[in-house]
Amino acid sequence: MKSAIVLTLLSTLLGCSPNTTQTQQGVQPNNITEISTTEILAQETIRDSPHADLFIFKNGVYVVDQQLTIKSDQIGEKLGTIQQQHKADEPFTEFMSTTLPIGTEMYQIKNEVHIDQLAIKVKDHYKVYKALEEG
Repeated sequence: MKSAIVLTLLSTLLGCSPNTTQTQQGVQPNNITEISTTEILAQETIRDSPHADLFIFKNGVYVVDQQLTIKSDQIGEKLGTIQQQHKADEPFTEFMSTTLPIGTEMYQIKNEVHIDQLAIKVKDHYKVYKALEEG
């Protein structure tokens, strides 16, 4: 009797496992796609504004702020360069931009404790990009 109960419980637990799928070849793991909040935020921004000027840096989405200007004496440490341009239906990755060319330089702004604003060198001047907030 005990072995029948144990077998029933074991069958129930194995049969209800969410990470497997029964196929003709046997049990296969499900393909689960994880989507980061950065990816969701970037995709929502593109959906709302198809020509949005944004890039990804340290799991943040940065969008150009046309209202802010910055002088060259406010430019701090170089943080990196744009490495890829985003293509439709492609996931966003670190150092990827929708409009900035590959090789575009990113800089920290002096006296910025947090990196919620970055300076981007465009030809002979700098543009300010602000990090979008989640939620």
